[in-house]
Amino acid sequence: MNDEQDLLTKAENIIGHDEEILAAGIFGHQDSAATAAAAMAGAAASGAVLDNPVVAGVGSAASVHATREFAAASKGLTVRMLVAVTSSRIHVLDWRTGTGPSRELVWFDRASTDVRVSKFGLSRRVRLTDTRAPRTVSLTGTTAFFASESKGDRSVLRTLKAAS
Repeated sequence: MNDEQDLLTKAENIIGHDEEILAAGIFGHQDSAATAAAAMAGAAASGAVLDNPVVAGVGSAASVHATREFAAASKGLTVRMLVAVTSSRIHVLDWRTGTGPSRELVWFDRASTDVRVSKFGLSRRVRLTDTRAPRTVSLTGTTAFFASESKGDRSVLRTLKAAS
């Protein structure tokens, strides 16, 4: 489990000490309808090919994960990412479960970035669009009180909302 201070420290270790990090949270790459359909098709195919239900279940999960990894990688992202917000930038870092971030994937200038947040159950979909460059990143975070990541995600959402 990563508490807020731990996430802030891990982000600072990657992006440096030039600016105070106001908020940090772990977000996921937002699945598109095409990604979800491909993942479901792969899961169904692995279930149809494999006779053992346990093996089929593992094959289905691997298919879904592989589809998500491919979709994220095609945009220069990872399935899970650490989002760190400073007064001037929104930093998107990779996230490796167990070890944390290892590099910055992309950053957005807060002054020229349109931030759109929409509700999807207990999740929040965040769309970051750089108005000066044709670059958009779509993320999913959680506000569910029972999710260990929700505190950091809510902090990022509050910080982004305060500036808009």
